[in-house]
Amino acid sequence: MSFQLARVDARLRNRLLFFLLAGLIGAVVGLSTLALIKLMLLVQWIGYGAASEVRYTQIIAASPAWQVVLVPTVGGLFLGILMQFLPGRRYHGIADVMEACATNSARMPVRSGVGAGIAAAVSLGVGAPLGREGPAVHIGASVSAWIAEKLGLDHKQSLALLGCGAAAAVAVSFNTPIAGVIFALEVIVGYFTLRVFAPIVIAAMIAMVVRSAFLGNQVMFPVLPHSIASNWELLLFMLLGILGALVAKLLLAITGRFELLWTHSGLPRWCQPALAGAVIGIVAIPLPYILGIGFEGTLLALRGALDTTLIASLLIAKLIVVCLALSSGFAGGIFGPAVFMGTMLGGLLWAVASFTGMPLSEQGVYATIGMAAMGSALLGAPISTVLIVFELTRDYNITLGVMTAVAFASTVMQTGKHGSFFRWQLARRNVNLSRGRDINLLMTQRVEHLIKNAYLRVHSGISAGQLESQMGQARERLAVFVDDEGIFKGSVNLALLIGHAIDNSLDSLAIDGAQGDDYAITPMTNIVTAVQMMAERQQEYLPVVTREDPNKPRLVGVVTKSDLLAEHYDVLKRAREDEFGIT
Repeated sequence: MSFQLARVDARLRNRLLFFLLAGLIGAVVGLSTLALIKLMLLVQWIGYGAASEVRYTQIIAASPAWQVVLVPTVGGLFLGILMQFLPGRRYHGIADVMEACATNSARMPVRSGVGAGIAAAVSLGVGAPLGREGPAVHIGASVSAWIAEKLGLDHKQSLALLGCGAAAAVAVSFNTPIAGVIFALEVIVGYFTLRVFAPIVIAAMIAMVVRSAFLGNQVMFPVLPHSIASNWELLLFMLLGILGALVAKLLLAITGRFELLWTHSGLPRWCQPALAGAVIGIVAIPLPYILGIGFEGTLLALRGALDTTLIASLLIAKLIVVCLALSSGFAGGIFGPAVFMGTMLGGLLWAVASFTGMPLSEQGVYATIGMAAMGSALLGAPISTVLIVFELTRDYNITLGVMTAVAFASTVMQTGKHGSFFRWQLARRNVNLSRGRDINLLMTQRVEHLIKNAYLRVHSGISAGQLESQMGQARERLAVFVDDEGIFKGSVNLALLIGHAIDNSLDSLAIDGAQGDDYAITPMTNIVTAVQMMAERQQEYLPVVTREDPNKPRLVGVVTKSDLLAEHYDVLKRAREDEFGIT
């Protein structure tokens, strides 16, 4: 009894310590996100002589045309040069956090987080038409991953901390603590359980305390409460959800085309953001609402204060400049543009529907629901999107409309190759997350701890008869060939050896019937790859070698199919225990 109580006490103590760590993550990420906002405003002040997120359009409209063009051009040039020093020579965002969770044991280099923060601050400060949630989440995740690595935390604890960082970043960035928590669970962690939910809530809570101390708790888009005039409008909201997904797909297609154009242009990568910045600045001269996150344009659309011509112009212009910014290398998130374009799309549908003469809800209703449709389609996170929209506007009277649009937008988005903007980004880097969480989890598990020495080490000049005799005496079913320098040459099991001897006589060289040196893996090979390689050769073993010199692989040991399958079972069993809170 006392032993069981001691175990409970130790478990509770560890849990409380992890809660404290989650709170620390929330505070650090909260401060980091605030630092990102302040740095962005500093860049804006340097470029335009004034700084404000909510009055950005006024600042741009008051600036001379040459400055509106010059600032994003110079900012793009600085960004292009900065990118040459970042990992992979590119900006890192939410897609990289998803990749780290799925394929890299929730590990991320902190350098990429710092680089993402600086790149995003410059991009958004000079007017790139993107959002700040992407870099904020990446900063939070990289800080969390760095702390987890320094503390030597295991995979499930590292994944939980990554979720803590993401939730804190979203909460501070948009003043949306509930949506931040659900986003971390829905997109980053990938499952809901109290074991992960509780520390993520604590991180978001502490982050909101930090935000409140510096920025207050003002609603991002303060609007008067709306209401749906008639239930028949749900049909229009279904249509709005479908249109939101189609515009999202169009955004991916245009961005891909622009990337091909940049590639075929022959222009150095470092100068592409500068050229794109000049074009964005030119477009912004008559349409300043498109620059930056777009708070003013979004708020006016939510209040129904924009005319139809301007709404259509802003939707088309924003779509083009967002694709141009993303393809050229500007740093930023996609949710900000989704919110802006969604409100314009909703307002445009309302304007078209109003020509029918049928009674409609206010234009702001359609703008808010359009925001949800576009956000859900691009984020691939319908639950989080519903909550984000409600927390951004505090308008809960149009719940049915928001949920209807989100459901249809998500469904239509899933009909294509890519269910979200992030999965589209990963697919272009040949990273496939559609295989499912189990396969991705197994791909983080290496074979290094499964290596054994159950084999006979022989010279490559031995005959089949001699090797068969030695294997019988040593009671080994596997032999590995090495030369005088210890270089791995191949391997053979007893079945292959006997078959070779029958076909070619006992005096033939045993290595002629062996698997070549290409049939081998390294200690860092994952379980899935190892099992697939065995299946292709129809073997029950795999040699493990080091390849510091690709031409001289050196033997480490072997792994067997039975051990790999046992590890496969154990990994998935532990994952289910973590997911459902089983200890």
